[in-house]
Order: sequence, then structure tokens, then C-alpha cells
Amino acid sequence: MAIFNKFRKKDDYIEEIKAKVGCDCLLIEEKDANSIMAKYLEALKEGEKQGYTPLIIIPSAMMVDIFETEGDKGYSPGSRDSIIEKAKDIDAKDLLKRMLDEVMPLEEDYDITGEFSIEDQIGHFLSIEKGINKKIIIAKIPTSKPWEVAAWVPMGGFNECPMPEEQVAIFQHWFEKYGAIPALVDVDVWELVVKNPPKTQEESVELAWEQFGFCSDIVWQGVGTVNALAGTLINSSTWYFWWD
Repeated sequence: MAIFNKFRKKDDYIEEIKAKVGCDCLLIEEKDANSIMAKYLEALKEGEKQGYTPLIIIPSAMMVDIFETEGDKGYSPGSRDSIIEKAKDIDAKDLLKRMLDEVMPLEEDYDITGEFSIEDQIGHFLSIEKGINKKIIIAKIPTSKPWEVAAWVPMGGFNECPMPEEQVAIFQHWFEKYGAIPALVDVDVWELVVKNPPKTQEESVELAWEQFGFCSDIVWQGVGTVNALAGTLINSSTWYFWWD
């Protein structure tokens, strides 16, 4: 399927993605990251009043494939309701503990904990750099439960990336604890906007261990240690997850 997608025009797969998502969408084209963030935050504020959750989708031929390979993951088109129902049977805290056990280094003397130090905060989604001066989608996902947006774009089930129902359950856990909202999706990325981030070292370290279990690549191929990750989370308004 991806072979054929390579020959699609960009506007073709933008329209395909909009059709697959199946809800009202904005198509924006901005000159800098701050302008894109402003558009998203405006939609977030509007959505709180109108009962939808905005989601930035980075269009690509591979994103079309995310929808077209739902069947390979045991889903059928329009299966978002079944994904949400599956998520209700998942204990997010237990799942995160199991995920953490699976990614811990086997070498007993390997220091994955590291030293804690507070890092400068970026303040915008990293992936929107790809959308500068290009058309990107802000989908108005018709739910007031932000964690459910992961069921609308069923990215997951590859390279240790959790399945969509696992994402829904974990995102609900983080929304209830930190006010974290899934805000941007790419073929191998989720980014969240956070209303109530951890404010102490203890809180940020606890969260960092959860995030390491959820997405180990942000440590192994990113900041290097869990405490280094914690230093990026304290008072941070955005979170980034990437699966190589």
C-alpha cells in the first residue's frame, strides 16, 4: 500500500486523512512554530466550550497507511468505539509498571537513573517544525474526553509503541493526574500539552519512570537517563514521545 502512496499528491493524502478521521478539520499553513501553537491553543479553548478536542495531524503518505492498516492490528475501519471499550479494561498503572519492567537494562551495573538537573523548557511541540510553511491538519475530534483521540488515529503496535487501546488508557491516567492532552500525532510520534505538570523533583522523577516505560526511545536515543528526562518534565507544558 505504501508503494502506491508515494505517488499520491500531497493534497490527495491530506484529503484522504481528513476523510479517514471523519470529523470537521481545519487546514492551516503558518510561517513559524509559535503561530502553529497559537492556532492549536485557540482551537483547544474553543473545543472546551463546544465539546471537541483538537488534534494536530502531520500529513504524509505514511499517515494514510496508519488508517489503511487498521485490519493488520485486529481493527476494522471505524473501530474507534471498540478501541475505547478495550481501554476501559486496562489498569494504566499496572500496564506502565509492566512496560517499565520490559525496558529496564539487563546489566545490573548500568546506571539508567542518572543525575537530576532542571532543563530549559521549549514551550512548543517539537514536531510542528515539520509543519512550518506547509499544510497541516487540526482535526476537531468530537469528544470532551481528550484521551480518546488516540482511538481516532490508531497509530501503534510497532517498535514497542503501545497499541491504541493502551495509549487511550495511559493518556486517561495522565489526563486525570496532570491534565495532559494528546495534541499532536505523526506516524511515530505523540505530543501532549500539559495543564498541570509536575512541580517538584519527586513528582517529575515519578512521571519520568512512567514515561520511560511507555516510550523508552526518549531515554535510550534521547536524553540518556531517567533523571535527565525528569529534568525536562518539571513545569513543562509539553511532552514528547517517539518510537524509532
